[in-house]
Amino acid sequence: MATPRDDEKAGAIEPFEDAVLYDWEYRRRRSDVRFYRTLADERGGPVLDLACGTGRLLLPLVRDGHVVVGLDQSPPMLARAAARIRRLAAPARARALLVRGDLRAFNFRRPFALAVCAFHSIQHLISDDDLTQFLRAVRRSLIPGGWFAFDLFAPEKRFLARASDRRWDRTVFRHPGGERLVYTMTSRLSPDGKTLLMTMYYQPIDARGRRRGAERVVRLCHRQLPPAAVHRLLKRAGLQPLFAWGGFDGAAADPASEQHIYLARRP
Repeated sequence: MATPRDDEKAGAIEPFEDAVLYDWEYRRRRSDVRFYRTLADERGGPVLDLACGTGRLLLPLVRDGHVVVGLDQSPPMLARAAARIRRLAAPARARALLVRGDLRAFNFRRPFALAVCAFHSIQHLISDDDLTQFLRAVRRSLIPGGWFAFDLFAPEKRFLARASDRRWDRTVFRHPGGERLVYTMTSRLSPDGKTLLMTMYYQPIDARGRRRGAERVVRLCHRQLPPAAVHRLLKRAGLQPLFAWGGFDGAAADPASEQHIYLARRP
C-alpha cells in the first residue's frame, strides 16, 4: 500500500515520464510563457530556468536572445528539450545549456540575473525543509539584485470540494502516438490541508470505446502555499518579496485567483 510519502515522491516524477503527452496536453498554455519572456526582457540574462521540462519556456527565451541554463531531473523531459534545441540555428543553440539536477541541491559557478520556476513546479517540493533548501539554492545562484519569479496553482474551493471518491473531467482523446484514451482524475487534500494529491487515469480504448489493455495511473502532488507561507519561506531563505500578481495578465494579487505569481530579489 502506497504511503503519503510514496505519493509525494511519485507526484514529482510520474507526470513527466511521457514527455510527448506532456507537450500535447499543455500545447495551448502560452500566457505564462509571454509573462516570463517580458520579465526576462526587462531584467536581462543570463536566465536560470528551474524545472525546465521540455523547454516550453527555455526555447522562447533563447530565441529572444537570452543565454539560458535549464535544470530538470526528468530524463524524458530533458531528452525532448535537447531534441528541440538541436533544431535551432547554431547561434541560438550556443545560448542554451541543459543540466540534470535536483531542485533542492544545485550550484553554479556563475550567477544569474534572473531565475524562473514556472508552471507550479515549486509545488512539487512538499516539506518546508525541501522548499527552504530550494530557495536558498536559488539565492546562491543569483547576482545581488537578481530576480526570482515563480507561480503557484491555488485551486478554487469548488474544485477542492469535489468528492474524492469520484472520477472527474472525463475526456476522450487521441495520444500524439495514435492511441485512443479516456482520461479521468480524482483529487484530495491531505488531512493537514497542506498537500493536494491528484491522480490521473488513462484508459486505452478501441475505436468502439471499449477498454483495451491496462489503465495507466499518474500521480501529481502539489504543496499548497498561501501568501503568508510564501513570504515566510522567502524570508527564511534570504530573498526579498517584490511583487505578487493574480494572473499572467498582470492582474493584482487576489486570494481567490487560481494563479499566484511572485517576484522576489536577492538583496
